[in-house]
Amino acid sequence: MSELPAQVEIWKKIVDVQQHFNDLELRIRNFALIVTGAFIGLGGYAIKDGGFARVLGFHISVAGLVVSCSLLPLLAFYLMDRLWYHRLLDGAVKAATPVEARLRELGLTVDLGEEISRASPFAVCGRKVRSKHKMDWFYGIIAAGIILLSAILAFGVKASPSSLLTEKLASGQLPHTRVVAAAPASAQRSRERAPAASALGGAIVVPASPRSTGERFVPRAQAQRGHQPQPSASSPAS
Repeated sequence: MSELPAQVEIWKKIVDVQQHFNDLELRIRNFALIVTGAFIGLGGYAIKDGGFARVLGFHISVAGLVVSCSLLPLLAFYLMDRLWYHRLLDGAVKAATPVEARLRELGLTVDLGEEISRASPFAVCGRKVRSKHKMDWFYGIIAAGIILLSAILAFGVKASPSSLLTEKLASGQLPHTRVVAAAPASAQRSRERAPAASALGGAIVVPASPRSTGERFVPRAQAQRGHQPQPSASSPAS
């Protein structure tokens, strides 16, 4: 077998490997966009649900936390792309350089790898931007958008007063109170019948009864007459 056909077959195999790694990198970036979009969709559903979490004393929307979690898989995709398959693709491109040089010596004009390497970089402010820098920009722009969106959702969406009241009741910040019902249209008549009730965040909060606080309960009629001691069984009958 002569050298020329062998060199051509080697060059064709190297080009196939280049295409394979390039296709894998494109798939990784596509999956990164899909996963990021899925987290953003979950964040939108969290806004509809209206959940909030208390972090370092701040009420933060769960939607912002969900969207910010997409940074973890995005970082994993970036490391796989940048430090794994791109290095393999770079090695495949460098492997084609001596084979193309040998084919030119044998009379074939083959300079695909050199032309791609020459046309890929461009200059920005006097500095060459190569394929690895473009990859950094791609993932960096997505990460910056996620951080900005997470901050807007976390601090821009405020908790409603009713949810704050529920949290205070659950944490015991409002002792000896209980939620009776959400304030209806006839809340004015309810306040007239129960003047001790107060409205807070769309719910009527009523002080707990003495029985729930461990105090002694005395009926009003008995309190007005005064407490009369009951005759004991050992007292002589009159």
